[in-house]
Amino acid sequence: MTEYAFIPSTIEVTAAQRVRISVRNIGRTEHDFAPDQRGVALGLKHLHLAPGQAESFDWTAPADQAEVRIICTIVGHEGLGMVGRLVVRPGS
Repeated sequence: MTEYAFIPSTIEVTAAQRVRISVRNIGRTEHDFAPDQRGVALGLKHLHLAPGQAESFDWTAPADQAEVRIICTIVGHEGLGMVGRLVVRPGS
């Protein structure tokens, strides 16, 4: 995370895959990694990180295709373009 973007803006994972999601704030202000309601229901965490802070968590993608919107909930950051998505693609 940086001002005012997620890098990369899209995270793609394979259905039913176990992944480690690592989030690092390389910006100068605090930022959030905040999944939408579907993401929360799927077990994604809301992370609030100070500048220079990093956090990781393990997550298992759902068995079905899905798309989750990720935003920064700090006032004004979403409007400045701090929006990303996590896409679950079908397995092979």
